[in-house]
Amino acid sequence: MRYLKNIGGMGEQFAAEMLTNSGYEIIGRNYMTKRGEIDIIALKDGILHFIEVKTRTSDRYGSPAESVTRVKQQRMRRAAEQYIQGRRLYWRNVSFDVFEINANLIENCI
Repeated sequence: MRYLKNIGGMGEQFAAEMLTNSGYEIIGRNYMTKRGEIDIIALKDGILHFIEVKTRTSDRYGSPAESVTRVKQQRMRRAAEQYIQGRRLYWRNVSFDVFEINANLIENCI
């Protein structure tokens, strides 16, 4: 389990760096509530992005994005609502995104 947590943490760090390099402003990471959790919250071009990072070491059980179930999507939405309401933000443009990472490809590039 610890191995998976390390892989996930590395994936989230990689995603944050890639997003920053692509012009996103990271405004939150690992936002947790009783309603759900969001890995990365970022701004770009007036859009508030709630990003789920999924890192896998293989596609044996499907792509990383396929593991984002309807239940996970609902939890993200509820957490995002709480984030927006708690900070009294009134965004017109909100995006829910999945950042997919294949850890073996990253490892092979280093």
